[in-house]
Amino acid sequence: MGELGCWIRLYPDMFLDNNYLKYIGWMLYDKDASVRMKCILALKALYEKRESAMKLGLFFYKFKKRILSMTQDRQPEITSECMQLLRLISEHYVGVFSAMEYVFLFQFVYAAYRPMATAAGELICKRLLAPPPHEGFFGQEPPDEFDRNLQNMKTLIDFYLQGETQVSFGNSRESQCHVSDNQARLIPGRTSILNHAPWGHWRRLFLDPLTNQQERVLIEMLVAAVRQAAEGRPPAGRRLGKKAAREVDGTRRWREHATMSRHFVKVLPRLLSKFAADKEKVTPLLQIPQYCNLDVYDMDGLGSYLDAALLELDCLVQRHSDVAVLEACARAYGTYCDEGGSAHCQAAPACSRLVDMLVDVLTPLLDVFIQREKQGLFLGHGEMGRICSTLRRLAAFYSAHDLSSWNLYEKMDSLLTFRRHQGSLPTEVVHCALQCTYYALLWQIVAATDRLPPQEALLDLRKRLMKFCLVCRVYLNHQSKVLSEKAFILLCDLLLILSHQGPEEDKGLGLLFFVPDHVLQCKLLTFVREHVFLEDTGAAGPSRVYKEEDADELHELFHRRNMLAVFCKLIVCNVLEMSAAADIYQFYLKHYHHFGDIIKETMTRTRQNDRLRNALSLLLCLQQLFQKHVDTYGLGYDPIEFICGPFYSIRLLARRFALTLGFDRAPDAAHLIHRRGLAFAFSESPVPEEEARQRFPNLSFLLVLSEFSCKIPPAERQAALAHFQDSIPEGVPVFGEGDMNPMLVYRKSLMRTDYVAQGEEEPAANPFDAICKDSKRPQELPVGMCSTWTPDTLASSSTGDRETRNSSKGQKSKRDVFDVDFLSSEDSENSSNEDVDVEGISVPEGASD
Repeated sequence: MGELGCWIRLYPDMFLDNNYLKYIGWMLYDKDASVRMKCILALKALYEKRESAMKLGLFFYKFKKRILSMTQDRQPEITSECMQLLRLISEHYVGVFSAMEYVFLFQFVYAAYRPMATAAGELICKRLLAPPPHEGFFGQEPPDEFDRNLQNMKTLIDFYLQGETQVSFGNSRESQCHVSDNQARLIPGRTSILNHAPWGHWRRLFLDPLTNQQERVLIEMLVAAVRQAAEGRPPAGRRLGKKAAREVDGTRRWREHATMSRHFVKVLPRLLSKFAADKEKVTPLLQIPQYCNLDVYDMDGLGSYLDAALLELDCLVQRHSDVAVLEACARAYGTYCDEGGSAHCQAAPACSRLVDMLVDVLTPLLDVFIQREKQGLFLGHGEMGRICSTLRRLAAFYSAHDLSSWNLYEKMDSLLTFRRHQGSLPTEVVHCALQCTYYALLWQIVAATDRLPPQEALLDLRKRLMKFCLVCRVYLNHQSKVLSEKAFILLCDLLLILSHQGPEEDKGLGLLFFVPDHVLQCKLLTFVREHVFLEDTGAAGPSRVYKEEDADELHELFHRRNMLAVFCKLIVCNVLEMSAAADIYQFYLKHYHHFGDIIKETMTRTRQNDRLRNALSLLLCLQQLFQKHVDTYGLGYDPIEFICGPFYSIRLLARRFALTLGFDRAPDAAHLIHRRGLAFAFSESPVPEEEARQRFPNLSFLLVLSEFSCKIPPAERQAALAHFQDSIPEGVPVFGEGDMNPMLVYRKSLMRTDYVAQGEEEPAANPFDAICKDSKRPQELPVGMCSTWTPDTLASSSTGDRETRNSSKGQKSKRDVFDVDFLSSEDSENSSNEDVDVEGISVPEGASD
């Protein structure tokens, strides 16, 4: 079938025979991806011509379901060609697809593979944006370009709003841009719609205006178009192939960027003025200046538009108190004030005047506040509200501009140290003061890095940093949740910065080096336990589906994930001891749905930093959980605990930890875990000799330790078994029956080989494997609840088992039940390449041969 497509294009009538078509249809089910691809290409050649396409109606209705299912093929090239074939079919046949089938095809516009998304975008443009067939008849005047653009934009916006796949609009917009330049790349047309267009269309816009939600989506669409035009990169989650990357013309993109910049320089002030009252609309519009070439102000003589834009920014800062809007304004000011830019000369004085005004408002208010507090009086709600709003604006500007020349650190320090223990200050005031102080210290560190100051100045900066760390440490226990979480995040970020200043230098920036002591580490860890791993999080379970009304819960979950990520970053960067990760790993399974990805990434990064220390942290986590289990449930023996009780969850966590050790150089970490684990399991407690069970309270830990035996290579298990036998102290008690005995289970986990003797069952590495069997095998060793094993007895028993196994020629060992969810690479390679639904279509025997 290599040249079938070429022959079909030359002589299409020869291949319209039913036998050829039936052969192509059955080959669509072939397991070979190249065969399926050639069949799709052959069908595309037939459907490209209307004469041949009109004769294939019966063929398509017979194989319609199969062709639709091939849009989910494992080969991305096949999916894109199949989508193009379906687009050709939809052009030739009217009503060939139902509404649900169109919905199924339209969702591929969000695909990560760009050719597939482009083909879906072509189908959407042909289906939704095509002009109606009756347009221009019966004396109707066809709509002009603006009306057509308005209707198409509304159609695309409604498509996005009604879609079940709520992802970034940039993916859909970028796909439709690539196939319909005259529709999706008309940035001036979109801005004219937002500006309510020319006067000739005022009546139409009044009768059929954009809704509030449609305007927000159109603004997002506009900002996404500006970002992609400036950066030339695909949206997040979209892969850009090599061919598409080669097609990007740098000169053409530079010209488009310059044209777009000149356009937005003129229209941006009007857009900011129109949507100034709506924070959800004006916030994304404030991102546009950072993607524009601001040199057009000088080249084209557009200085008046710069004055208008700066005036609108000043009005927005004075009008809004929302943090998102203020930070967006500060970043926009930062773009205009960029040194070397054409707008710097006008924007920098405007920004300075605005900050001067804010500081002049704040200074007398703080003086009055401190004076009245000393007299036992309080400010009214109006004055405190003005203090909060001014601090919020200054904090937003401090994040993007260096305001050190205004000496805000002294003002913020006086607020934080003034009766902080009594909590007399409002939460919002302390929150903004913490943020401003943090930014002030960061700008001082940046200045010290750029130009090394004298040692006295560095010592003074170190004193300020230590004082701020102490303040944050105090506010960790504040009754306000907002303040305690803010203090935690700022403290973790500052510790991360100070730990990378170089302790080897006695002078210079080495003076700023600081690592938390053991007390501070314990405080941070306690805060994470109390504020991140809440009980209701684990109760939600993986089946919890958050809805629109659960926005507050999602927002809170986002904050908890952020705090956990900040804390884990300290562990990964060796700011905190790696043993602190053991307390985090305990929640890996219980809170897997919400924090599993963060904890797993922490395991991976710590393993890359130090494999052996990471192994010790995993072992410490299991030891802590085991000790909690013993303290809660005692040393009582219950077989059900090994199957579905809390002890089983510890074993399951140990199995997950064993999987995270990896395969390269994993034996070193596994040997270390086994050596330290055996020492912990056989540790004795000072009790009378008659209480032998309580003499070795950690003996059941061998069941947990057996989960790591799979990481020891088979060639080294004999030495591991010998070390286990040598580690057994005298008088070790035996409890449990058969495979429920910890020592027997651990010994057999080390003795597992690929072959067993004929007529002998494979030893179970897990106790519930033996319980789930219908019949119990005979005991290999005498078992008694109060009897003891000696090293000689265990050695003789293991020698007998080993001799029996060495003479085996039986079958391979069965897969452990823990490995059900983890497929090996061999299983994935042997699996079929086809993953689409072919139910309902019968395939004759031998069709795939």
